[in-house]
Amino acid sequence: MGSVSRSWRRMAVWRLAWIAGVVSGCGGVSAERASMREEAVGGELVVVRGASRASAARGPSERAAIRRAEVILAAGREVSLDQLLAFADRHSPALEAARSERVRSRAERVAASPEVPDEPELEVAAGPRLATGGAGIEVEAGIAQRFEIGGERGRRLAAARRQHAVTEARIADARWIVHCEIHAGFHQALVARERVALARSVLAFQESLVHIVERRLAAGDASTFALRLAQAEVAQARQAVLVAEQELLAVRLALAEVSGWPPARPPMPAGHLDAPRDPPSLETLVATAYRRVPALRARRAAVRASAARVEVADRETWPRPVVGVTYRLEHDPGAGGEATHVVMGAVGLPLPIFRRNRGERARARAELSVAEAELSADERTLTARIARTRGQVVAAARRLRSYGDDILPRFAENLGLLGRAYELGEIDLLELSIGRERFLRIQSDALDAHRDYLVALAALEREVGVDLWHDDHGDHHAGGH
Repeated sequence: MGSVSRSWRRMAVWRLAWIAGVVSGCGGVSAERASMREEAVGGELVVVRGASRASAARGPSERAAIRRAEVILAAGREVSLDQLLAFADRHSPALEAARSERVRSRAERVAASPEVPDEPELEVAAGPRLATGGAGIEVEAGIAQRFEIGGERGRRLAAARRQHAVTEARIADARWIVHCEIHAGFHQALVARERVALARSVLAFQESLVHIVERRLAAGDASTFALRLAQAEVAQARQAVLVAEQELLAVRLALAEVSGWPPARPPMPAGHLDAPRDPPSLETLVATAYRRVPALRARRAAVRASAARVEVADRETWPRPVVGVTYRLEHDPGAGGEATHVVMGAVGLPLPIFRRNRGERARARAELSVAEAELSADERTLTARIARTRGQVVAAARRLRSYGDDILPRFAENLGLLGRAYELGEIDLLELSIGRERFLRIQSDALDAHRDYLVALAALEREVGVDLWHDDHGDHHAGGH
């Protein structure tokens, strides 16, 4: 009955502990969110205390931008790049998945925390003692505990801290990848929006041209064939508008996918296409990349974590002594039935001769070798990758500049001149179509060059680890020409 009562008491205690764990776990989430904040300090992402995890690396201005983004979502208006970046920092599925890895790093710290490697062992034995003079009873009870004497716990805690640093570095890398993807997608959406405006302007011109042909037909200066051709051009222009609008929608949906924006109303980018600029020198970019690229910092953190695991595996080859106490009750019937009480202390020491933790040591060294090789490969190819993407930016910028500052804005004016010339009879409809196609091709090629420039710029910034210029999409920059 006493054992049943104790069992119920243990169950009640376990239930209370479980409820307390749930409550403390909820509080732990809040405490964890209140304890970790990614913040840019001196140009580097670090972890500081006392802020919400959801507001990682955000100051008051960015938190206000997030609130503004939610208002914009409700109103359905255009979204700036800063607002979209702040929204993605809070809602991006990729970032949420990356931040969930913090649970594993906390589990590593919990696993490394126990003061002793094993639970104490209690052993109880009892039995009759048979002798020629009669029978007696012998009872023996002992407790033993294994200890670590080589500082293994400290090494495990250090390895857990290094692994936590790897997790934070990988989160920073995922954050930078999302930043670059949104940066590129946002400007691609601006280009797609310009294509829609271009297609609509062509459609408006073609519709006005139909009215001109109708007036000339009424005056006897045009044929029915010219009218039908103008009407066919209107149908073709409408198809071009639909294609351009679908391309814009696809880019906006891609932005919604990356940022976590509700796809029912994908974000419409605000702003305009900036003039091209040449990037900094290769030496400046490479020097910046070695310090700032999140992927490289994650590789370096992985090397340090692997080295810490090697130290743990080496230290666990130390013997773990066992210290115990044994009590023995002996009742010898041949000695007049007197009971003898015996108390003994015991120390056991395993001899590390055969195994010596060879498997874990080999695995830890293999992981360290792989981590060092991956870091070396990234560092050795970094300069070549930056040189390649920088060349693409420079080439695209030159292509874009070749169109000049006064050719592209005059597209609508040029179309108006073509329509006026046709209306006055200075050119025929075929010459008008040829002129319109040439102007349209120039505009389309210029937009292609702008898209290539922006995509190459985003790729270069991803390789360097910073925004190259201080503009509406970032606070950290490497400078420019």
